[in-house]
Amino acid sequence: MINDRILKELSPQEILGLTIYGEARGESIEGQVAVGCVIRNRMSTGKYVTFGQVCLENEQFSCWNENDPNYSMLMELADKLAKEEVITNSHLRQCLYIAAGIKSYAISDNTNGARHYVTKKLLDEKPPDWAIDRYGDKTIGNHVFFNIHK
Repeated sequence: MINDRILKELSPQEILGLTIYGEARGESIEGQVAVGCVIRNRMSTGKYVTFGQVCLENEQFSCWNENDPNYSMLMELADKLAKEEVITNSHLRQCLYIAAGIKSYAISDNTNGARHYVTKKLLDEKPPDWAIDRYGDKTIGNHVFFNIHK
């Protein structure tokens, strides 16, 4: 279970920035923007009220799974944000900046409306069942962005 105590002290925009960091910090800015756009595109479905709800929904973004190697690092960073410590990590600062642009719609969607993504490597090796019936593939960096047939 995600540590609610720390995350309740963060803004939805900070959670968005941490999610972009956890999912795409090794990607180009274009790839980080794409992950943010997927989250914003999910917001547009009307199912969610905040970016935080999208990001923290159970098993949607692997960086928030407790067994994911990124989870403890994200919780440490979340704790620093909650304590309003100065963020010296330039990659995190960049992801927080992108999150602000995603939230304000100052950044355009570069995914063609995608609401899902997966790494190219996973698609090549063994696509998850939920990604088999996909359409509209767009590759950005190490991720493939798409929608799925319902």
